[in-house]
Formats: sequence, structure tokens, C-alpha cells
Amino acid sequence: MSQIKALLLSLAAALALTLSPVGHAADDHAEILALYQGWITAVEASDIDGYVGGLHPDVSLRPPGVPGLDGRENYREFLGPVFATARYEITIDVPHSITMMGDAAVVEYDYTIRRIVDSAAEDDLPEGALEGESTTSHYIDVVAKDDSGTWKIRLHSWSMTL
Repeated sequence: MSQIKALLLSLAAALALTLSPVGHAADDHAEILALYQGWITAVEASDIDGYVGGLHPDVSLRPPGVPGLDGRENYREFLGPVFATARYEITIDVPHSITMMGDAAVVEYDYTIRRIVDSAAEDDLPEGALEGESTTSHYIDVVAKDDSGTWKIRLHSWSMTL
């Protein structure tokens, strides 16, 4: 009888170990989606602090065709004229697809971003900023947990689509 108990306890422990990551993966998936929803809200509100709050301290921005930039504070500086010259509306064309890899994940999605220019604004846009009235792009990002265990965008990159 004790062998059966031992076997059942072993099976229960193995099952618990098997199920735990699934629960964590579902939580991580939901947290990552919430991160992107917060980012969309920040962009549409021209909220630099809200936008930067979703970035990993060591973030890398890699726009197509130009050198990028590294670091959250450099990204904040980049956003100044971007948000000062226009407001933005985002349409999700292809929802976020998340591939988990431990404490990191790859997130792919397609957005159309409508840029409504403030004709009174005179700031020059930094190299790599969206300039068209409407831009449709395929994004591939890497998100990672920061030191506090919160998901943040570590690499933001995209390619323009037609």
C-alpha cells in the first residue's frame, strides 16, 4: 500500500510541476498584452511618461533604414518632437502573437498608425520617426522582465508594409 501512496504522491508532484508553468505562461501572456494596451493608450494620448514606462531601461529602438538608439532616456528624448508635432491613432491590423522564451518573449503584430499633424508645431522629427499620414507596419519586438519582474519592451523594431 505504501508503494501505491508513494507512486500517487510522485504523480501528483509531477503533475503540479507540469501545470505550474502553464499558469505562469498564461499570466505572462496577459501581462504582455496589458503592456501593449498601455503603450497604445500612451501613444494616442501623447503621454511620453506612459510610453517610456513600458520600456526596459536597456531598450533598443530599431526603425527601418536608419541607425537606431539605445536606452530609455535616449528614447524619451526621441519622443519629444514626435509627440509635440502630431497626435496618433492606432489600428491593430494583426493582433499580438506572443512566443514565450522564459523571462523573454518575441511579440509580432501589425498596426496602422494614423498621424494627425499639428500645423502649428515646428519641431523637426528625429531620424526614424514616422512621417507619413498613415503607416502600416509589421512589428517584431522583444519583451523581457526588468529587475522587478515586470514585463518591459527591450527591443522595438518594424518594417513598413503596403
